[in-house]
Amino acid sequence: MKTTRTRKLVGMAGLLIGLFVYSMGVLYVAVEFLPDHWAAQLIYYTIFGVAWAFPAKYLMVWIHAPDADADPQA
Repeated sequence: MKTTRTRKLVGMAGLLIGLFVYSMGVLYVAVEFLPDHWAAQLIYYTIFGVAWAFPAKYLMVWIHAPDADADPQA
């Protein structure tokens, strides 16, 4: 049984690690494959700077989910 406290710890650790890996991947692709033009970089970083939020949303919903045995009146 996972408590809210455990879910928050695991979720935040997963989010920090995931964001670090994601940002390093985005940076690697930009350095290796992206043309050295300001417009291409603007579009690339705008898209991939926002794209991480969609998977993170599901993690945040899971982190803040109530415990199964929690009192709904509390």
